[in-house]
Amino acid sequence: MIDDTNYADCLTLYNFNHVDKIKGKESFSYIFNDNINYIRSLYNRGKIRNITYDTIQKTILCGSIYLGYDLFVCPHCGNESIVPHKCHSKLCTSCGTKEAKLRAAHISSIALDAKHRHIVFTIPDLLRGYFIKDRSLLNLLFIAARNTLACIFNDAKYRKIKKKKIYLKKNKCPYSYKNDRNKIVFGSVLTLHTFGRDLKWNPHIHCLVCEEAFDTKKNKMKNFSFISYEKLRKTWMYQVLDLLSKQKLKHFRYLKQRFYDELVNGFYVYATMTTIMLMIASITTSRPPMAENRIIKYEDDKKMIRWWYNRHEDEKYIEVYESVENFINNLILHCPDENFKMVR
Repeated sequence: MIDDTNYADCLTLYNFNHVDKIKGKESFSYIFNDNINYIRSLYNRGKIRNITYDTIQKTILCGSIYLGYDLFVCPHCGNESIVPHKCHSKLCTSCGTKEAKLRAAHISSIALDAKHRHIVFTIPDLLRGYFIKDRSLLNLLFIAARNTLACIFNDAKYRKIKKKKIYLKKNKCPYSYKNDRNKIVFGSVLTLHTFGRDLKWNPHIHCLVCEEAFDTKKNKMKNFSFISYEKLRKTWMYQVLDLLSKQKLKHFRYLKQRFYDELVNGFYVYATMTTIMLMIASITTSRPPMAENRIIKYEDDKKMIRWWYNRHEDEKYIEVYESVENFINNLILHCPDENFKMVR
């Protein structure tokens, strides 16, 4: 935790005036700093977690010498140059952009030269409350998405086993088909987003999966350009509900039966084919909940903010004018737990 009693303690050590940065009002760091008393009151009342409070402070101090700096001195002329350290926090758009470019370059370097598919796994509104009460349950979404893909790629093999009425013993491992011989080995990158375009709590998984998989039995690559959408939706629903049912959640048994009765087509899943670089740039980064360029104007005197988003259903342009306190509450809600991997 950063000691925020006095951010400028180290200014007396050296003259850093020439490296001060003037940030605009339409930035997270300015908005957080301008409302730091409100944020402190939330923290003192136990309304926000330690990791969230720490992330907010790092975002405010990003690019300042309080987080440390590197001093370079020319041995010939004696000129000095100071490079402040960055915060690398989950709410900083500057650090998030850099991380996105580095991650995109790394994934594109190891990805196969083949067609890829972008799949979005979503959950209904009635399930989202469980994940915000217990954020450790977000890990189950990664397992469910991985198991869904494993079932899709190994569909032919296990339909044949079922037809012969050969039933496999239940495996204690939560990952389906992990320890089975002669399985189809696939490659995918999963990214968790807990936010929608309107900043509401909406946990969902973005998946980048290669349509070429390795058949260990035949020792060759196999094409999976066709994916059954019906099986994808129903398998995803089964995997999510099955994993959650083992957590002994309150009133979940009734809710599970309701989903099977009403959602006969399964949970909503979106799958499309596009260029791999576009998918990597858009989904494989644990970016902040929104970009700062979506903030139209912040009225610091009125404590009001105006921002926009394109509605997901019809891409309609929507402007939101609300209090900055409500905006901060929705924004910091999506700060992940410490050491929680958002990309796997």
